[in-house]
Amino acid sequence: MTEKSIWHIVKDCAKRVGMPKLAPHDLRRTCARLCNASGGELERIQFLLGHVSVRTTDRYLGCKQRIWSAVNNHIGIEPNR
Repeated sequence: MTEKSIWHIVKDCAKRVGMPKLAPHDLRRTCARLCNASGGELERIQFLLGHVSVRTTDRYLGCKQRIWSAVNNHIGIEPNR
């Protein structure tokens, strides 16, 4: 399959379901963001997208720090109370 044939398939299906402005890149971005939202590692998403730099993937995803679920919240160190 070529990029052009995929483009036509996506555009045709999108038009049939009432989303004529949907493009293949929208599906790629949505897949990446869903992987990220479900806890996928940034490096694995980088590999999936074929980005050379993880910084590109970070910008692509529009990552925002999740203060309520920071990675260091789960290292097992609790303050004495």
